Amino acid sequence: MRPIVFLLVLCLIISCKNDQKNTDQEAKQDDTGIEYNQEPSGRIYNNEKWSFSLEYPESWQLQESKLPGDVPVINMYTAKAGYNPPFTIHEEPGNAYLAILPSGFGVDGPSGKRMSLPEWNGNISLTPELNKKESLVYLLESGEPWAFYLRFVNPPSSWGRSASIFVHFRVKDFKAECYSDSGKQKDIKNCDPMGSDEVRYSGIVDASSKDALMKAMESFKFEANKEVPISDLIQVETPLPNKEVSSPLKIRGKARGYWFFEADAPVVLLDKDNNQLSESYIKAAGEWMTEDFVNFTGSMEFDPPDDERGFLVFKRANPSDKKENDREFRLPVIFPPK
Repeated sequence: MRPIVFLLVLCLIISCKNDQKNTDQEAKQDDTGIEYNQEPSGRIYNNEKWSFSLEYPESWQLQESKLPGDVPVINMYTAKAGYNPPFTIHEEPGNAYLAILPSGFGVDGPSGKRMSLPEWNGNISLTPELNKKESLVYLLESGEPWAFYLRFVNPPSSWGRSASIFVHFRVKDFKAECYSDSGKQKDIKNCDPMGSDEVRYSGIVDASSKDALMKAMESFKFEANKEVPISDLIQVETPLPNKEVSSPLKIRGKARGYWFFEADAPVVLLDKDNNQLSESYIKAAGEWMTEDFVNFTGSMEFDPPDDERGFLVFKRANPSDKKENDREFRLPVIFPPK
């Protein structure tokens, strides 16, 4: 009797192990036969130009390329899916990828249900602080996220004002339906989501691709910026250093677009003991949301001090008030004798 009981127990153990093995294989392979490595492989991608790094799975690819308008994009994606990069934010539902856009890309986001992160009842936590009001989550009708549009509070200075990351999960059995404002279903070909029509998405988010993408984002971090010479950030043409200045003082020069915020940046006039004599702003001429040099002008009135020497101090606009974003250029000036 005992041998028979032992044999039954042994068979039960083997059966359980086989069931667990089959379950594990199903978790790693979806209905297309694409395998997503869910564990970080230790492959690290560092981008010195854009000052960030991330860790990505062995079975995924990472590619740097350009979009129309010479816009840079870095994609993390699975080559086995059969889709060719570059990828932005309008791609096939069956694709799974990251699109890192350090200069931004001026296109509308996908239609369908979406919310800002504060409106959403879910949670996403990354090492760099997210700009939650400007970050978006895209939702299926079930309420499950299928994509994230992420912006940051304090990206590196090399990143543009509209820089973002788009995280796109693979959606199986994807279906898009269109409804008029009266609730009547319409042919998707005649849908006008920019008007009064509403697009509703349904499907099943592939858990393994979501896991791989979110693990990569959890490893995403900005690297410390190398100090850029101040002469590569701002160049003052008027006044010249160690030249006499008088009120009203006319200011002219050029600075990188990211020196400004909302097209202006502060400037103060100090005496030789750093006592403030006057403050004002320089104003960018034309488009300032660029990494290129932008011409600026400004003016200020002041009462000259008793001392002959002082400084005109140009400060980088820093709405975040974070010290790592502070930069200033001190131009020595001479006041006329009283």
